[in-house]
Amino acid sequence: MLHDQAQWLSIEDINFTEPEKISGEIRTVLHTDNGQFVYCTTNDQIVELISQETGFLVTDRGRMANLKKDIVIDYEARKIFYQSCKIFVTIATSKLKILKQHMLNYMK
Repeated sequence: MLHDQAQWLSIEDINFTEPEKISGEIRTVLHTDNGQFVYCTTNDQIVELISQETGFLVTDRGRMANLKKDIVIDYEARKIFYQSCKIFVTIATSKLKILKQHMLNYMK
C-alpha cells in the first residue's frame, strides 16, 4: 500500500528508499514493514503535519510557530519573537484572532 498523506515515521522503521516516477515526477519512496510512503516535498504537506502537534500554529502562509518556546508576541507589528535566537516569525492578519484565542486558552 502506498501512503501519500504526511505522517510521522521513525527513521528506524525505514527499510530502504528508492526513486519512483509518480504523476510524472521522480519521488523518493520510503519502504517500511507497514507499507510504502512517498517522501513529502511540499511545504503544505509538512505544515499540515506539524501544525497538528500541540503548541504549533500556522501563523502565515508557509510559516508555523512553536508557541511553547520563550516568545514575545507583538500583535501590532504582527511578529512572534524568539528570545533564544533573536529571530521572528510573521503573523498574517487573518491569523491574529486565532493566535490571540490560542494564547488565552494556553494561559488558563
